[in-house]
Amino acid sequence: MDELLIAEQRQYVLFRLRSEEYGLAIKRVQSIIRYEAATPVPRAPAGVDGVINLRGQVIPLVDLGRVLLGEPLVPTQASRIIVVESSVGSVGLAVDVVYEVASIAVGDVKPAPAAALGAETSEAFEGVVSHGDRLVILLDADKALPKPVFMSGGQLQEDGADV
Repeated sequence: MDELLIAEQRQYVLFRLRSEEYGLAIKRVQSIIRYEAATPVPRAPAGVDGVINLRGQVIPLVDLGRVLLGEPLVPTQASRIIVVESSVGSVGLAVDVVYEVASIAVGDVKPAPAAALGAETSEAFEGVVSHGDRLVILLDADKALPKPVFMSGGQLQEDGADV
């Protein structure tokens, strides 16, 4: 059984925020689009830049640089929005650059080092994997979203109460 786990491969979209490298499970990725500025939304949670119109669907845009590193994205020609399906619906994740789709053996994924991370930050990580000569942090799309988050139906909720 352990041999099957080691041999099982999963695909991840690999991307960069500043000098750090991250991955998201490709099964959660709906599309990758060029970066576009969001329309601001009053009282949006920290890290949510606003909303974008994606083929007629209005979705929140989360600045992952601000959420994970505390530094806002500085858009360039290479910047992208990774549209993921989360537990709250479609969400756009703004990143510096998307550079690869990689197959990673499940057995190669190591737990995130809890001692080096805060409790909330370590929850956002599925684990860490060595890919080539680099370390890649694998994210859980749901847990990497800022709290409070946009709830399905476009309602912003905090601690169960409508805002």
